[in-house]
Amino acid sequence: MRRQTRRRLTQNVSRFYLVLGVFFVIGFLFFGTSSFFFAEEAPVNETPINEAIRLSNGETVTLHASSYDTEAKTIRIRLSLDDAPDNTNNHVFRYVYKARPDAEKKVTLLYERNDQYVLELKDVPRDFDQLAVRIYGVDESQSIDTFTPEERENSLLTSLYADRRTIEQANHSSSDETTFTRLFVEDELTETERQLETAQQSVEAQRKQIKRLDRNKKELEGELPYLSLDEQVEQENEIFNLGRKRDEITLELEKLEQSVQALEEKHDKLRVRLRELSI
Repeated sequence: MRRQTRRRLTQNVSRFYLVLGVFFVIGFLFFGTSSFFFAEEAPVNETPINEAIRLSNGETVTLHASSYDTEAKTIRIRLSLDDAPDNTNNHVFRYVYKARPDAEKKVTLLYERNDQYVLELKDVPRDFDQLAVRIYGVDESQSIDTFTPEERENSLLTSLYADRRTIEQANHSSSDETTFTRLFVEDELTETERQLETAQQSVEAQRKQIKRLDRNKKELEGELPYLSLDEQVEQENEIFNLGRKRDEITLELEKLEQSVQALEEKHDKLRVRLRELSI
């Protein structure tokens, strides 16, 4: 009788721990994966590097680089603005944290030349999370500090975003103008090399297409004596279309070759300029 009682108690204990284990697994899966109990990480919000952004007033802005110095607690941003021909507005820069979008802070302008800018954001904490640099277009006779919220919104051209998780780490000890100028020249040289490579590839593709058209035209012309009169008329039309297509591509090729020559000259000048700045 005692042996039977012990077996039943063992079975009951085993079932208890089995049920407890099942509840633990279900609870872990529910609570551990539910965004209701654990907030999901915010998506990265950052402006792409070296990608021209079209603004509402016809200008374009390009972000070349952004970096964070954890010791100095500064963020530096290099950008260029291509002014519209009839634009007379000044550019004003402010920045805000994601946590406090209504508390704008001023931006220090370290470098400004030929619509190229180096901005510095001071006293940026290491846990800044995400921030936005706002670019305003303001008339020379106006001050953005006197604007109403509606006037601010109307004058806002765009916002550039930085994310703590992806921003480049750097040392901001140097503020030399020559250093900033060299960085912009390097950017322009890199972009010119990219454009030159693309243009050269297009030239080569056009030349191959012209050779292919010439080969097809020669083959069709060689078949003419063996065709009936009706077939000859149809084939001559096809030969004519091939010739017209060749002329169109030849014109495009001439323009591309001129572009390649201009880019090569620009590339050489930039290399000379870079050597001068490196001395």
